[in-house]
Amino acid sequence: MPRQPGQFDLYTFVAEAELEQGNPFQLRCNCGGVVTIMPPFQDEYVVCPRCEAKIKMLVLEGDPGYIIGADPDGTPKLLPVQGSSKPHPGKLSTAEREKILAQVKERFAKKEE
Repeated sequence: MPRQPGQFDLYTFVAEAELEQGNPFQLRCNCGGVVTIMPPFQDEYVVCPRCEAKIKMLVLEGDPGYIIGADPDGTPKLLPVQGSSKPHPGKLSTAEREKILAQVKERFAKKEE
């Protein structure tokens, strides 16, 4: 099925701090493919050389290690930010992850009241 213009297969978050350093940046696709982004950063998306997925890059200010997202059922989860100097959310201890997610659930519960 042909892809519609402006339609992306994947979305990824990228730390602005990494891009501002002016060094080549290795963006990883879900399939394990790697796209090398050369400075100056100008594109809104890249295409994975391995699986040909069109990946939209969402640049986040600073150097966040993760952002808060949610599964389709609404369960909060930690989404990694590529290029961050902080640990990947999967490398946090279970206790650290659970503490962060508990705080998120608490904040969402307060907003619903």
